[in-house]
Amino acid sequence: MSDNPDKSLDEKLASVERSLKQVNDALGLLGLQPCSWCGVFYRRSDKGRLFHYDEFVCFRCVPHWWLQRCPELSASARKKAERELRQWLVSHHHAEVILRPANLPEHFMMKLVTGCEECEGSGKTPTGGRCHHCDGRGTVWVVIRVPDFGSSE
Repeated sequence: MSDNPDKSLDEKLASVERSLKQVNDALGLLGLQPCSWCGVFYRRSDKGRLFHYDEFVCFRCVPHWWLQRCPELSASARKKAERELRQWLVSHHHAEVILRPANLPEHFMMKLVTGCEECEGSGKTPTGGRCHHCDGRGTVWVVIRVPDFGSSE
């Protein structure tokens, strides 16, 4: 069953762990990176596949990752992560920043609430008035719509 029946279970386990690390390192040299949530490997050169904020997370896992991760962040770290996530989703996945609840689509693939970039989540302008961008809520929605394949546009 084993290459070396004299090895203890701990030695065999250590050998398997070393082999896995070597394979993982080799995949990294080939430009592949695993999603920290699902473990699927993606090319690092494909910027739209993996979002990076302290760890790599694939597009499919982002909503669940964000729900767990954002409460763990400090206020300043959360603002930074929200800004980077919003920019990544807009740049690579055609996400829209929705400012008002009435404009939210009925069907969407992903919807995240993030701090308003205009007022930095305060809901106020520098002069103390209500932020016109988020109507004073301090938040906006980042939405990826469900593709409309039946459209005749």
